[in-house]
Amino acid sequence: MELRLIEASSEIGAGLRGASMGMAALRVAAWKLGSELFGHVEETVLRNENDVLYEDDRSPNAHHIDGLIRFESDLAYEVYRYLRNGTFPIVVGGDHSIAIGSVSGAKMAASKERLGVIWIDAHADLHTPLTTPSGNVHGMPLGLLMDLTGNEKGNEPLHYTMDVWDRLKKIGDDGPKFLPEDLVFIALRDYEAEERAIIEKHNIKVITVAELRAQGAEKAVAETLEHLKGCQRLHVSFDVDSLDPSISRGTGTPVPDGLMADEACDLLKGFCSDPRTVTLDVVEINPALDEGNAMAEATLNILEPLYNILKSR
Repeated sequence: MELRLIEASSEIGAGLRGASMGMAALRVAAWKLGSELFGHVEETVLRNENDVLYEDDRSPNAHHIDGLIRFESDLAYEVYRYLRNGTFPIVVGGDHSIAIGSVSGAKMAASKERLGVIWIDAHADLHTPLTTPSGNVHGMPLGLLMDLTGNEKGNEPLHYTMDVWDRLKKIGDDGPKFLPEDLVFIALRDYEAEERAIIEKHNIKVITVAELRAQGAEKAVAETLEHLKGCQRLHVSFDVDSLDPSISRGTGTPVPDGLMADEACDLLKGFCSDPRTVTLDVVEINPALDEGNAMAEATLNILEPLYNILKSR
């Protein structure tokens, strides 16, 4: 199988600046450590819209959301194009709002098939402009992708904000890209009451770090894949804040008691060995918050074994 690295350097959705340099940090790590992945896989660089960050924010409940329309649409069509050609896209962010585009593209490439999503992240990212405590869109991609906006009480976002939100939902296939029962969280440990309510309402599967550690990564992979057995395609989204801060604090929202690097590597190797897995996100590497590029180096070591696994599929 052919692979393609897509640089999706948008950081519009983040609260702290620097995630747009994630791919650059990985390249530096690859130059230092050596890399089959970066040495042999061609790259596509998407134009970002980060210049909107210079402008006044018109959407306090979804900061600079208008800057995401073209970027997410471009990313979705890029992912769609490579999938239709039988190529495996590895999308490197950027903040986690880039998953709006990557998941939309994965769904667009197989609109009649059931898509499962594996979300390896310390956070649930289930908010909407109606519930967000921060207004940062990187906390909302799953809320948008599953079209969870209902009659929540809380914020009163501007009509303009919700108009843009609705346009983002229509990228690729209009409507939800996957169902709550086809979502699995791994390493989740920091989320708000509104997100907890959604998880409980829909009985969304969660595998905590403690549960993973008790049974081992291999069994956690098997449990996840069994849960998603009804899905024909899988999208894996790996946020580096799923890792323990002892590895590095080079991410915008580090949370204690996370995965060790070998655990994350074993998870990704297991998921990428499944032929149903068609796309991978790697997000929230932030060298501006790091020391010695430690997060990018750790992430490169996690990703490197995937090269031979995916090439041999």
